Amino acid sequence: RVEQRVAHDADPAPGLRVRLLGPLVIERNGQPLPVPSSRKARGLLAYLALSSHAVARSHLCELLWDLPNDPRGELRWCLSKLRALLDEPGRARVLAEGETLRLNLEGAHVDAHAWQAAVHAGLGSFDTDRLRALSSLARGEFLEGLEIERSAPWSGWLLAQRRHWRATRVALLEHLAGALEPGGDEALAALEAWLALAPFDRRAHESMLDALARRGRLHEGDAHLAVAARAFEAQAQDWTPLGRL
Repeated sequence: RVEQRVAHDADPAPGLRVRLLGPLVIERNGQPLPVPSSRKARGLLAYLALSSHAVARSHLCELLWDLPNDPRGELRWCLSKLRALLDEPGRARVLAEGETLRLNLEGAHVDAHAWQAAVHAGLGSFDTDRLRALSSLARGEFLEGLEIERSAPWSGWLLAQRRHWRATRVALLEHLAGALEPGGDEALAALEAWLALAPFDRRAHESMLDALARRGRLHEGDAHLAVAARAFEAQAQDWTPLGRL
């Protein structure tokens, strides 16, 4: 069940754990493992962990390497690093199937998988505790710090993934803020996180102004509106609907 996957992924658990929602982290039995220093090896791990099917070697070479002398040789080197990191006695995690590669994640926990399952199930069906557990999985930008220079295909893929995960996190924070006590400290924190991700989302500003009004913090509401108005004007966007609240 989706809620069980979310709760399980949010708590310490034995086995292999892959965290993509923030800096890449690999854990086994609750202990962090030293990830490869090579950005391309880490990128390869993350891409395969997120893929729902086997990936062609040729595609991975095009994704991560900018015309090196021996892209397949570099790919083999990265695979050797991943096997040393992920493979377990009696269980190979990095699998080569002809000209394709995939990760065997049986029994492993990937935060992005739990997150995506929750989104597909419908965030509106989650209670407050489950929304909190899901929110706790996001520790920053998707694959934070994993930019790779001179690799346009990777940069394009990473940008698209970050847009997707940012949008789903905004949706989660909107649901979480709506499920919490109106005007409470936790709701305000969720609203601040929502605004940090979507500074021109009028719904977020409206919810923040309403929350501050509920707390009787009218001066803070006026200050928030003034700052928002300047930001909207700097981007040639209309803020006046906020002023009529």
